[in-house]
Formats: sequence, C-alpha cells, structure tokens
Amino acid sequence: MKQVLITGASTGIGFDLTRTLCEKGYKVWAGVRKPESLDRLIQDFSEKLTVLKLDVTNSQDIEQAYKTVLAEMNPRQELILVNNAGIAYGGPIEGLPLEEWRKVFDVNLFGMVEMTRTFLPLIRQTKGRVINMGSISGRVAAPFLGPYTTSKFAVRAFTDSLRRETSSFGVHVSLIEAGPIRTEIWSKSIDASDEIAKKLSPEIRETYGPMLAALREGVLATSKDAVPAQNVTMAILHAIQSRLPRVNYMVGKNIKLQAGLMRFMSTRMMDRVIRKSLRFQKS
Repeated sequence: MKQVLITGASTGIGFDLTRTLCEKGYKVWAGVRKPESLDRLIQDFSEKLTVLKLDVTNSQDIEQAYKTVLAEMNPRQELILVNNAGIAYGGPIEGLPLEEWRKVFDVNLFGMVEMTRTFLPLIRQTKGRVINMGSISGRVAAPFLGPYTTSKFAVRAFTDSLRRETSSFGVHVSLIEAGPIRTEIWSKSIDASDEIAKKLSPEIRETYGPMLAALREGVLATSKDAVPAQNVTMAILHAIQSRLPRVNYMVGKNIKLQAGLMRFMSTRMMDRVIRKSLRFQKS
C-alpha cells in the first residue's frame, strides 16, 4: 500500500483527502499547523494516521516532519507527497505592501519548494510521486488577486521543471488545477482581504473602491457555485493510484471549457471579458 504525506490537512481539500485515504487503508502523514484540529480523525484512524505539526513556512517543522516520516515509512513502498497547503487573498497592486506578497509566496510557493526538496530523496528512492495544488488562476491572472495568481503561475512552472528533472528516475509529478471549490478558503480569503483593505490609504480606497467591491461580490457569487472538495479528492486519488497519472488535472465547474476558450482568446479580448465581469468603467 502506498504512503502519502499531505500538507494543509486541517480543513477543506486536505482534510477530505486525509479522511478518504485513511478509509482506504493508506498510511497517511497529515501536516497541520495545529495538531488538535485532527483529533476527530485520530480517534478513528490511529493506526493509519500520523498527525504532524507542520507549518510549511517553518524549516524546523519541515525537518522534524522528515525525521518522523523517515522513521515510520516502509522503504519498499511508494512515498507520495501532496503539496496542498495554500492561502488566497489580495488587493490592488499599487496599495499592497511587499509583506503581503511574501506571506502568500511563503506558503504557496516557497513552502512547496522546501517540502519537495526535503522529501525528494525519499521519493526518488521509492519511485514515488509529487502532486502539487495549483489553480485555474495559474493560467489566467485575475485583477486584485495579484499575489495569489502570481504564486499559482509560479507553482505551475515549478511543477513543470520538477517533472522534467525527475521523470528519468521513475518519479511522477502532477498538477491539480482547481477552479472554485467549496472550502473554507473563500471565507478566509474574503476576511483577509477585508483586513488588508482597511489598511489601504484613503487615496487607494477611493481609486479602487468600486472595483474591489465588484470583485468581492463576484467572489461571493462564485463561492455559491463551487463544487465539493470531494471532486478534488477524486482527482488526487487518480494521480495517486493510476499506473500512468496525468500531468494536469482540471477540476471544477466548466473549468476545462474555460481553459479551452483561453487558448483561442487574445490577451486584449480576455482583458475585455474580465473588465466587463467586474463592471470596470473608464474614469
């Protein structure tokens, strides 16, 4: 039976995947910032589940996680890393301090890079797999979500580089490109973005206020139409179980259609569509 290490397992996709894999008999290491958040799963799957205190922005946590996995893993079974941890928020580029950009990149990209670098020797030795959580936002950059979309473009590039570097060792690398998924990330994103908005200067709030309000309404409307986290879990399960997993998994309502249309739309046409969706008006 394969062995799976998951980051960001306390809620949403990570929690659903952890529970599903335990139910199927996998050995699972679930990384969370607060181990008590998985007490309900530990009670049911104590033999299959190890909960790790794992903040992917903390090198000491990552090193301790490595030692635990090394001590508990079966070297004759495939080790799979699911880089799921992520955050999402933004604001106008003109008004966002670099600190906010760094927060998003530390979790979404650099945490993923450090986790992968640390565990790759074990993954190579077991001819295992790496599954990275990307987004449809890694294909089209939304306004006012600059930190998030830029990080997801970088995740896509990182995944491509990793796949091309490790394929000759028998390592499979897949990217999950999810659209709107029904998880806590929506409410967390809105709350974080609202807090950032409060810190913007009066000039920035006046300049971008109507557009930010339109974006907020759009996010709320989109979240109501989001698909369950189980849809992503099923895609990740295929990437874990398939003899020849896909390079990219697109998950979400009409996501494949949207991605197909993007290939045929000019950049200026895409700009017009996005401008219209947010009701941008010329001053």
